[in-house]
Amino acid sequence: MSPVKSFRLSELADAIGGEVEGDPNTEILGISSLSAATQQEITFITRESFIPELLTTHAAAVICNDKLSEHFKGPKIIGENPHLLYAKCTEIFKSRLSSHAGIAKLTFIDETASVASSAVIENFVSISKNAVIEEDVVLMPGVYIGHNVVVKSGTVIHSNASVYDSVEIGHDCIIHSGVVLGSDGLGFAKDNGAWVKIQHLGGVVIGNNVELGSNTTIDRGSVGDTIVDDNVKIDNLVHLAHNVHIGSGTAIAANSAVAGSTKVGKNCTLAGCTALVDNIELVDEVHVTAKSLITKSIKESGFYSSGTPFMKNTEWKKNAVGFKKLYKLLKN
Repeated sequence: MSPVKSFRLSELADAIGGEVEGDPNTEILGISSLSAATQQEITFITRESFIPELLTTHAAAVICNDKLSEHFKGPKIIGENPHLLYAKCTEIFKSRLSSHAGIAKLTFIDETASVASSAVIENFVSISKNAVIEEDVVLMPGVYIGHNVVVKSGTVIHSNASVYDSVEIGHDCIIHSGVVLGSDGLGFAKDNGAWVKIQHLGGVVIGNNVELGSNTTIDRGSVGDTIVDDNVKIDNLVHLAHNVHIGSGTAIAANSAVAGSTKVGKNCTLAGCTALVDNIELVDEVHVTAKSLITKSIKESGFYSSGTPFMKNTEWKKNAVGFKKLYKLLKN
């Protein structure tokens, strides 16, 4: 095991862009939550609702803003956006992959594929014809790379992800286990009661600095490409159908689904279990709350919701009966 590296509080503050209050030489060995932090760890607080835990924490130091700092008498790193400072701090303590550059013995790499010498190719990886694996790419065990795939420098693809033919993945992406890129979408035509498959001839283009959560699936375009722009963050178990376009800086939470040919603008957020129907467009800076169903294009930035808040089941049943009568009541 490699030795645990310690930091002085002042070193952490310089690295993440915060201001030190208290002893700058306080030794920090890690980061943890308010309730679990030890006397050698730093913790963080972003909301007033966690003040009771702040008052009882054993942490060596706290990341916070000016307003919350008055509730903790020990050493602190203070900044306007403690959540961002916390994010930067986690990067410092993140354990790096220990793999060394090179190709493991139990791999298959087609002779027409190009693999950079600095790439890490672990056991049971399969790389198909004309694929390009650039510098510092890491392919963990069991990854499948299809024909004509391009994986650009610095990207990490975790175990058992499948990248179908003609997919392009940008620089410095993180693709988690079980992700499927480039599978066919739901495209069929009816012929006398039988379904006739529409072949999907497009690809998938993933931008730079994109993260895709475990078991997320992104279908290839039927004609043209499915596109995920730079700096998009997608949670686990999200589905993007064929020819969807997700704008840069957008974040999509778990169990959400975006139907075919729908376009989501820049810097949008889709909370958990959001569903978007096909062939609609969301402009930039649209924020949709959890379990919402979006059935029409949204042409103005802002926050949107659908559905009803939770209540006791007996009350919900009564309200559901009333909801069915709303149209008649309004018509009258």
